[in-house]
Amino acid sequence: MTAPRSALPWSAKRILWIAVAVSAVMSLRFAMIGAWPVLIFSALDIGGLYVALHMFSRSRPPEERLQFHSDRIELERIDAKGRSSKIALPAYWTRLETQERPDGDCRLWLVFRQERHPIGICLGAAERRAIAPQIQHALQSQRN
Repeated sequence: MTAPRSALPWSAKRILWIAVAVSAVMSLRFAMIGAWPVLIFSALDIGGLYVALHMFSRSRPPEERLQFHSDRIELERIDAKGRSSKIALPAYWTRLETQERPDGDCRLWLVFRQERHPIGICLGAAERRAIAPQIQHALQSQRN
């Protein structure tokens, strides 16, 4: 079982404090001219931002596990709620399909017959590009 994300890094806390300071200065200006509800709504906005960042840091990130066995490939996905799903594909007949998109994204699929299973969903485009040759090599070594 994977632990939640780590606490907010210092840079994120510093940005949150800067947002609090800027919001307070701007809201106090409005409060001084008699528009005091601006101060309340500003505090609610910053409070909402803090709650959202806190909830994000406490949630567990989704996971993918790709395991190569002698006769099959297992793809296990675990979502943010801890639910797991497994897919087993025959190692010899499964291939890796990549798609470079014009927006700079890269997508990966494990393909067996008409079944296409996206992989690397939790990764960025650069990470998917970096891991594609490793997966391709592992698939080819399963065939030999």
